[in-house]
Amino acid sequence: MKKNIQNLLKRDLEVVPLIAYFVFYFLYLLFDRVLEMKDYAVLVKPIIIPLIAFLYITNKNSKKSFLSLLLLIFIFISDNSLLLEIRSFHIYATIIYFFCLMIFLYYSLSDVKYFKDNSRNKSKLAYILIGIVFFSLVFLLLNYDFKSKSAEKFVAFEYMITFLVVFVVSIVNYVRYKTKKAKYFFLTILCLFLSDLCFSIHHYYNGHVAFKFLIFIVEVPVYYFLLKYLLKRDKDIIEQ
Repeated sequence: MKKNIQNLLKRDLEVVPLIAYFVFYFLYLLFDRVLEMKDYAVLVKPIIIPLIAFLYITNKNSKKSFLSLLLLIFIFISDNSLLLEIRSFHIYATIIYFFCLMIFLYYSLSDVKYFKDNSRNKSKLAYILIGIVFFSLVFLLLNYDFKSKSAEKFVAFEYMITFLVVFVVSIVNYVRYKTKKAKYFFLTILCLFLSDLCFSIHHYYNGHVAFKFLIFIVEVPVYYFLLKYLLKRDKDIIEQ
């Protein structure tokens, strides 16, 4: 009896937060993208990433990796900074998203056999990516005023280039390795890409209203796929 109760509680710890994630994300998109009730969106959005973080931390396959937790913290900060709709925050949020992409890039490249089977190569990869981030920030600080449009363009350009590289690597890994881990990572990046595409077409090019509702399909599961990827990644490391 006691064991059954423990199993039920354990299942509830996984199922209830997951259902709450989908409900709150749906409400956020409804308030923010469809009804344009920003005040309500601000109340709902901060709940989403903590739910994913809770599911990651409490899962039995989680290693509670510092880098994965840092990734979730970065996403939380940047997502909610954009909700404030303060223009000066946009460049800082984009820089934090850039940090997220560099973590994604490290994860995706470290899944490649060349890096995965050689810890020295993986360490070199980490140093190279840290170096890119460092020199990018130094170049930005020395050459641009953060309030200028040229600074925003530079950060946006770096973001787009990095995102493209991550997207290509995710496709290659999925096609080549065909593992669940590669599949969930590819779905995460694909959802991010399609979400940005639908939003941009509707917002900047006066696209059909259907693009506004397509966001529900492509954006709601994005962090669920990210959670599944992080857990699969941790499980693989544990089993090695």
